[in-house]
Amino acid sequence: MTTPYHSRRVANQSHNVGTPPSTTEHEWRCNSCAKLLGVCRDGQMHLRFARGHEYLVGFPVVSTCRGCGSLNTVTGPALR
Repeated sequence: MTTPYHSRRVANQSHNVGTPPSTTEHEWRCNSCAKLLGVCRDGQMHLRFARGHEYLVGFPVVSTCRGCGSLNTVTGPALR
């Protein structure tokens, strides 16, 4: 029997399990299908894609939703 291969380590959680995330983290979701596009942390947008591609980018951010194909834009860290 083979040992399962995990290509990514689980990152240390910034909050305790069972408690909500800190107020400095905000989710950016698609306007059409509500798929998670990124998370705003400390004034930057954290984007994660397939095969381990991750980016920290500044604002404004424009992204095409991988779920429905709609174009989404966020202009600053205050998402809502």
